[in-house]
Amino acid sequence: MRPQPESATAMLRRCTALATRARVELLSPHHRPATAELTALLAEMEGWGEAGADDPDPTMIVLAAAALQDLAERLGEPGAEGLAVGVHEVLDVLHGMMAGRIDATA
Repeated sequence: MRPQPESATAMLRRCTALATRARVELLSPHHRPATAELTALLAEMEGWGEAGADDPDPTMIVLAAAALQDLAERLGEPGAEGLAVGVHEVLDVLHGMMAGRIDATA
């Protein structure tokens, strides 16, 4: 399902915030609500690879990709495998969205 531009941009904002919170949560062995919420959001965003997203804010694409890339570099913890897969799959989608449209790399 293709989100509308406002929805895609809002999802990218939420993804950026959750990736940042999840990175902090990795430092603690306690409850990780942002990690669980991010995993669910990434599952939705993976579908953008096939359907695409209707022109979300390019700045948010870059910021979300940067936050996910930063998180990916820190994922190595046991139990984070599912999150790591989702992060890498959505990073591929976001990098594809940036290709040719945005003169920046994350």
